[in-house]
Amino acid sequence: MRARFVLVVGGLAVVLSACGHPATEQECELIFRRSAEVALVATKVTNPQEIERAVAEARAAKGKAILDGCVGKRITDSALSCVKEATTAEALDRCLQ
Repeated sequence: MRARFVLVVGGLAVVLSACGHPATEQECELIFRRSAEVALVATKVTNPQEIERAVAEARAAKGKAILDGCVGKRITDSALSCVKEATTAEALDRCLQ
């Protein structure tokens, strides 16, 4: 599950839109965290402590590379709002296309 989770998050982080503003580290962290939460809930992980642990593990494993690939990419405010509200991986994909 961990490898799949990291790949999903990595894929989402680099599919930011071509208009808008350059994504900040904080915005990329929000995308990373939200992607992780959605992926974990989809696998029936809902305990906040388990989610926090899994997010920390993913960040330690590939977080820097994912954030480095995200920061500076173009993103819109509406895409960020969409990410905050997304509840499925498919919805996240639509937010970032």
